[in-house]
Amino acid sequence: MNSNFSDNIKTLQNNVEKNPSDLMAKLNLATALEQENHYDDALKVYQTIITEDNEGVFAGTAEKAIASIQIKYLKNQDNNDIKNNNKVAKKSLSIKQKIVDLPIAYKQFIALLISSLISILGVVIAGRIITIILGRSQLENQAVAELAVSVINYNSRINEMESGFRGQADNSAIIEAAKTYQKTGTIPVNIKDNVRRILQNETNARQIEYATLIGLNSKIIVNANKDRSGQIFTLNNLVTEVLKFPRRLQTNAIIPWAEISAEKPPLPTGIDNQNVLMNISFTPVTDPTSKEVIAILMAGEVINNKTLFLRKTIEAVGGGYGAIYMFNEENFQPVSSILQSLDNEPKTNISLPELDLLKQAQLGTGGDLVTRMNIENQWYTLAVKALPNYQGEEIAFVIRGTPEIELQQLLNDSLIYQILVGALTLIIAIILAIIFGRALTKPIKKLQQTAQKIGSGDKNVRAKITSNDEVGQLAQTFNDMAERIESYTEAIEDIAQQREKEAQFQKQQRENLQKNVINLLLDIEEASKGNLGIQAEVVSGEVGSIADAFNATMRGLQGLVKQVIISANQVHETALANGQSVNHLAQNSNKQDQSIQVVGVSIEEITQSIEKVSESAQNAAQIARKSRLTAQEGESVMDETVNSIYQIRNTVADTSKKAKRLADSSQEISKIVSIISNISEKTNLLAFNASIEAARAGENGQGFRVVADEVRRLAEQVTYSTQEIEQFVMSIQEETSDMMKMMEESTTQVVTGTKLVKNTKETLQKLAQISNEIDFLLQSISESTVNQKLISQKVNEKMQEVAVVTKETADESNSVSESLQELVKVAIEMQQSASRFQV
Repeated sequence: MNSNFSDNIKTLQNNVEKNPSDLMAKLNLATALEQENHYDDALKVYQTIITEDNEGVFAGTAEKAIASIQIKYLKNQDNNDIKNNNKVAKKSLSIKQKIVDLPIAYKQFIALLISSLISILGVVIAGRIITIILGRSQLENQAVAELAVSVINYNSRINEMESGFRGQADNSAIIEAAKTYQKTGTIPVNIKDNVRRILQNETNARQIEYATLIGLNSKIIVNANKDRSGQIFTLNNLVTEVLKFPRRLQTNAIIPWAEISAEKPPLPTGIDNQNVLMNISFTPVTDPTSKEVIAILMAGEVINNKTLFLRKTIEAVGGGYGAIYMFNEENFQPVSSILQSLDNEPKTNISLPELDLLKQAQLGTGGDLVTRMNIENQWYTLAVKALPNYQGEEIAFVIRGTPEIELQQLLNDSLIYQILVGALTLIIAIILAIIFGRALTKPIKKLQQTAQKIGSGDKNVRAKITSNDEVGQLAQTFNDMAERIESYTEAIEDIAQQREKEAQFQKQQRENLQKNVINLLLDIEEASKGNLGIQAEVVSGEVGSIADAFNATMRGLQGLVKQVIISANQVHETALANGQSVNHLAQNSNKQDQSIQVVGVSIEEITQSIEKVSESAQNAAQIARKSRLTAQEGESVMDETVNSIYQIRNTVADTSKKAKRLADSSQEISKIVSIISNISEKTNLLAFNASIEAARAGENGQGFRVVADEVRRLAEQVTYSTQEIEQFVMSIQEETSDMMKMMEESTTQVVTGTKLVKNTKETLQKLAQISNEIDFLLQSISESTVNQKLISQKVNEKMQEVAVVTKETADESNSVSESLQELVKVAIEMQQSASRFQV
């Protein structure tokens, strides 16, 4: 006895040793050896069963078990060694077979674990992809909105410049200088110095580089920088274009370095011997009397290396990248840029690593273009807008880069949450797998223990039925089989006892017959040689009766032999005639048995396919439910976005109200300035009258006249100052009006954004509804596959029953065929025996 065997195998071996003829005990022993991977010993026991099972009850099961071991575990074994079962060449099993040999609970646990992992990974990956798509789409919209703010800040500078010079166009000193130049072609030095001072004040106050008064002949009357009076001032033919149809004009232009060198304005640091991008405004100066244009006021601001409006955007939106590029001499050149990441100090002069986006904008229709780009080791969502010159050529490009670090942080947080939820789901799945595994394997183990007890000889033990599922049905079938085995065993014992009684009775009859015929041996010796005509001598007593009976028997045998000869001939002919039909029936039954076995295997494969379809449908239903939850989460995010846009709209409305109050305040300032102007005019008149009276007084009024002249000059200066203040107030009012218009446009854009977000929300709701429909359809598919699985199992059971009946039919046909063959032999022997008798 092998010491490596388990207690169960040792117990089964003891049962076999006690009753070596019990094939059922040997079958249980072989099964236990195979389950515990003792394949050599199992093959030997299976071979012993096949050898000893003369009736073929257990031989088929043993042959299938041997074939299974040969196919699964002994692929490299020589065919002759497999048939003889002498050696097993392959001692280690493959990984696949090891998995197959695992207990059902382990396999169920591994399958559920793998399916749960696949489902969780699918949901996590899909959720991350959807989050990235939605986040980047929202980030692109944010970049476009921030780009609009940058463009507004960019245009606000030229708007401020244009509104300021609109007020200076009404300045009496500038009008007087223009009128004088128009009449004489020159202006006095005092007027020229006064106008130069006014223009220089404008350049200093507004931090611009150009302020020039131009005549209708395109010549410079007065400029704020190096004196260029009398020079032709074309500025890329812009002056000529404006003078053709005198009007106010705002535009961008690339100014060559030759023009900058001639003007010599104060430039930002770092500009030397290069073309520059300039914001330019032209304002006509009109004669108050004739209302005709008499000159042009030109204002220009160099954009290169200036980051003021870019800083405003960064401060308003909280960091990021901003830049201005110009298209000059078939190349894109950086004009100004600024970069601020997180809480770091802003960096300037940061160029784009790629210019493809600018090329698309330069070739496009002037709309916004969006892309992603890595700047200074950090990803940004870039939006660009092309700004044309007065001819419609795209020469300036405003760029806004929104940092993606917040989106990345959101994606990382979302991934962490998804991983945590997935881990929690996986833990729950593991717990459920353990629970369901125990619920499935516990009754199977109990059924296995019950089978081992029956195999050990305990005929009264039965399996406990705790459910109506497949395991419960198997337990019920097992109990029915145990009942049938017990009834068969009792019937066999009854038949054995009956045969033993008959044998004893026949033995006794045989002994009596031997005693009665021992004295007739000599008389019947001739009869034994075939002479049935002999007559025994009848004597008295018992022997005489026997002799008389013997004589009568001989007479009867004569007639009987005749009938036997006739019957033997008939039996021989009939057996020969029916033998072929019975053989054909046996062959057809065997073929039918093989076909039914093939059909049974196909039905089992169909059942397995239906189970896989059911599992796939259930997994797809889980994914659909996850998609529905993700869409609902997206809907809540859209609600938060709508609320944020509503807050922005309220902020814009408050700003519009404050701008309106500023306009009202400027109206009040204008009234006060008008009052001061009236007072100065009256003061001037009073001083003039005082001067006249002093002249009349002669030398006594000389001192009073000097004072009156000073008062008059002071009044004139007050008048000039009030005019400038009035013009400045008018400029503020116009700028305030423009700002209110921009606020209204911003409100309209916010309302449009709100509608777009609502449309997105409706789309997500439709997506959630579609997910519900998909979930419902997948559940229907799952239920249908479950019904198909049950039906296929029932069909499989019926086919197994038919296979059993067919096998029994084939076995009976073979038995009948063998019986007919034996009957033919008997008939021939009868014919031969009868031929020896002489009738």
